[in-house]
Amino acid sequence: PFPPEPEIPSWIKNNAGWWADEQIDDTAFIQGIQYLITEGIMDIPQTESGESSGNEIPSWIKNNAGWWADEQIDDTAFIQGIQYLITNGILQV
Repeated sequence: PFPPEPEIPSWIKNNAGWWADEQIDDTAFIQGIQYLITEGIMDIPQTESGESSGNEIPSWIKNNAGWWADEQIDDTAFIQGIQYLITNGILQV
């Protein structure tokens, strides 16, 4: 059988919801995501990291975070948004 997927801690969903509601800033949200990736808690499929673009996080990512926190989209859809941030150099891991 397949190993169980690591469970994403509830605090990161809280962070996503707070970030979507602008209660925490982009930096705090990104730090939480970086922690999840470096600790192997959130498994991001192999994603080529783009050059740091200095671009802001697109608003649709914030919408995704809010929907994910409210269980309106699944982990896979949320992770696809995180992959977008990595490939566009917005999130460095």
